[in-house]
Amino acid sequence: MTDETAIHDLGYRRYDGPREGARGAWGALFIQALRAMFGLGRSAKAKVVPVAVFVITILPALASILASSASGGQFPVRYATVFRTSVFLYTLFIAAQAPEIFSRDQQHRVLPLILTRATTRRGYASARLAAVMTALFLLIFACFFMMYLGEIGLAKDPVKTFGEMGDRIFPVLGLSTLTALALGSIGAAVSAWTPRRAFATAAIIGLFLVLSAISAGMSQLAGLSSNAAELVDPLNSLQTLALLLFGETTRGLEAQPPLDIGVYLSVIGGFFLVGVLLLQLRLRRLET
Repeated sequence: MTDETAIHDLGYRRYDGPREGARGAWGALFIQALRAMFGLGRSAKAKVVPVAVFVITILPALASILASSASGGQFPVRYATVFRTSVFLYTLFIAAQAPEIFSRDQQHRVLPLILTRATTRRGYASARLAAVMTALFLLIFACFFMMYLGEIGLAKDPVKTFGEMGDRIFPVLGLSTLTALALGSIGAAVSAWTPRRAFATAAIIGLFLVLSAISAGMSQLAGLSSNAAELVDPLNSLQTLALLLFGETTRGLEAQPPLDIGVYLSVIGGFFLVGVLLLQLRLRRLET
């Protein structure tokens, strides 16, 4: 009996298009992850959190615009105040959606398939992380850009109002970007350490709660100033940074002036770097 090898043509359609290499693979990973962050192409259940967060964060923004318009500007639009009421919802968005990217890939064991082609571990990490941060950026920017346009459009003299506050678009862009960098990198890093989505979501929320508790403990028990203690907590740091970027204030800031804005920018950059390093460390150790 002789061993014979036969190749059967089962009629599958061959791919005759261009081979885009690593760049094409990176783009495909980014687009697929960005769609997954908003539940696009999936069931209605996957869209619940993105839609809910978007709607709930839009409501205070609309209320602020309408109140300012109805009062003739006596109740000014306060961007930082709206951000402070929404930042926890942005955290919830990251906690719910980031595991959809990193935990699912491990749970369904698709990483070996992804990494057998032109994609490297670093390319995979950067594409997925960029998608998570881009999704959060779009969510935040949409809300504040609507406030920006509404404040100008509903003014008695839109041209004059634009001349007075046209440069406010830069704080809008800055706050959206910084929040996406800090929260997105932390959420992605934590999600990559477990294939269980529920565990990853709980871990992300728990981490932010622990950091907030540490910040409060350092202020109340260790005797540190509240400004120094809040640097441990990314959410508190972002809220203070929002006040500084938009030139707004609170009674707390009037009683105890904040640190220099450069300190908060450095802290946000530090959280971003820590998240990236933890993500890279996890992917290096991950068996494929």
